[in-house]
Amino acid sequence: MPQLSRIVADSSALILLAKCNLLEIFCDLFEIIVPKAVSIEVASDNLVKIYPNALLISELISKGAIIVQSPGNERSPLPISLHKGEKEALLLAIKLGKTLFATDDGKAIKAARFFNVPFIVTPKIVVELFRLQKISFKTARESLEKLAKIGRYSPEIIADALISLMEKENGKTNNHKDT
Repeated sequence: MPQLSRIVADSSALILLAKCNLLEIFCDLFEIIVPKAVSIEVASDNLVKIYPNALLISELISKGAIIVQSPGNERSPLPISLHKGEKEALLLAIKLGKTLFATDDGKAIKAARFFNVPFIVTPKIVVELFRLQKISFKTARESLEKLAKIGRYSPEIIADALISLMEKENGKTNNHKDT
């Protein structure tokens, strides 16, 4: 994960971290910023009445743990079509600069690459939380297993994250082994 402490997140990253009970830890570690469209997609009044995760996100916004910021009214320079939340989040990341873009949307990832915006997917966030010793190996593994079921990841993405997790765990516990 690039050493950026400010992260612009789209809806999928917030929802998936909330479902894995990792969103509050994520918000404690980083400055999390979302555009208005994302806050509406994940924490509107109607959603808060139905979904506990929407209520959690709404509370984090109210406390200032998640900052809602406008990407501005400039015309979109994006060469591909994105949903409103992903589009505004990417534009905000571009506008802010020196920001990591948290997304799991394939088109948003392609656009981030096009604009040279560093990005991270939720499974990598889980690995990073473990690397930073904010969650246990067991919690990280269980979170990745849950993401494999509820996220729309290829088996390769989950396998890569699990391998990274295992390498970090083995490196932490076996750093004095003979080579």
